[in-house]
Amino acid sequence: MKKSIFISALLFLVFSIKAQLINPGFETWTNDALVPSAMNPNSGDGTTGWWDFNYFNSPVLGSSPVSVTRCTDTVHSGSYSVRLQSKVYTPTSWGYFNAWGTPFIGHPYNDTLGILFNGNASVNSQTYVPGIPYTQKFSDFRFYYQYRPAGIDTAICRVLLVKQRVPVAGGVFKTHVATGSSGWQQAVVTMTYVSSVTPDTMWVLYSSSSLDKYPKPGSTLWLDDVSVTFATGITETLDSEDDLEIFPNPSNGVFSVQVNGNREEQHLEVFNVLGSRVFSTQTSKQHRYTVDLSNYPKGVYYVKVVKGGRSLTRKIVVH
Repeated sequence: MKKSIFISALLFLVFSIKAQLINPGFETWTNDALVPSAMNPNSGDGTTGWWDFNYFNSPVLGSSPVSVTRCTDTVHSGSYSVRLQSKVYTPTSWGYFNAWGTPFIGHPYNDTLGILFNGNASVNSQTYVPGIPYTQKFSDFRFYYQYRPAGIDTAICRVLLVKQRVPVAGGVFKTHVATGSSGWQQAVVTMTYVSSVTPDTMWVLYSSSSLDKYPKPGSTLWLDDVSVTFATGITETLDSEDDLEIFPNPSNGVFSVQVNGNREEQHLEVFNVLGSRVFSTQTSKQHRYTVDLSNYPKGVYYVKVVKGGRSLTRKIVVH
C-alpha cells in the first residue's frame, strides 16, 4: 500500500544567523582570575566562552607576556574586537604549556603562539571542558579579520562539530596574506560533514601563527563578528517509499539508484547538504543509474529523481 512520506531536504535556501554563539562580537570582557592587568573575552572564571593563555602571565605560571588583548582602535562593529599576537613564552610557563596539545592539531603547541579558543574553563580548579553547547548543523562559520604576519607565517581558524567528542563536521581557514590597507576581510570556514548525527558541541580555535610549521613572534590577528550560516530546506512529497531504491547505503561513494514504476522520462540529481548539485543525468527513460561520489567529501547527500511532474528523494550516506 502506498503512503505519503515527507522528507525535509537541506537544500537551496541559505541565511545567516548568530544563534547560540557566545559573545560573537567580542563585546564582553572580564579581568583574568590570576592576572588582574589582563582581560579575557568571556564572562569570568568558570564560565563558557572564549579563553586564552593570558593567565600564564601570573608569576605562579611563569610570567609570560599577555598574547590576547581587548582592542578599541581596530574594530569591525561595536566597541571592541579581539587582538591575538604571537609571543614567546618563558621557559617556566612553557613547561606547563607544552604538554597540553590539542585535538585540532594532534601535537603540542609551539611556544610562540597567540591562541584563542572556546570552552568552559576554571582557573581556580584548573579544569577545562572544550567547546560550547551547540546542536545545529550549519554550512559555514564566518568571521571578520585583519592580519599582519611577521615574515612568513599563517593565521588559522579550526572549527569542529562533535557528538560526545566524536567528529560530526569540521573545517579550517588559513591565510598568510597581510590585509594591509584593505581593512577588514570576511573569512569563511566551509564545513565538511562526516556524520549525519546531530552535534552537541562546537569547538573553535584561532591562532595568529602557524600551528604546524614556523610560528613567528609578532604576528598579529584581529577578529570580530563571528557568525554561522545555515542551510535550511524545502519539504518534498514522495509517492512511495518503494519507488526509489539506493544500494548499498551507506556507501563508499559508488552506489546504484533503482527507479521503479512506470517507464517515463525522468532525470536524476544528487545534492550535498549545502544544496549544491554534485551529480546529474540527462532526461531519459532509464530505470537504473550508477553514481560515483568517491571523489567528494564523506557525509550525507540527497538523491532526487524528477519524473512526471513529481519528485522522489532519498538520503545516501557516503563514508
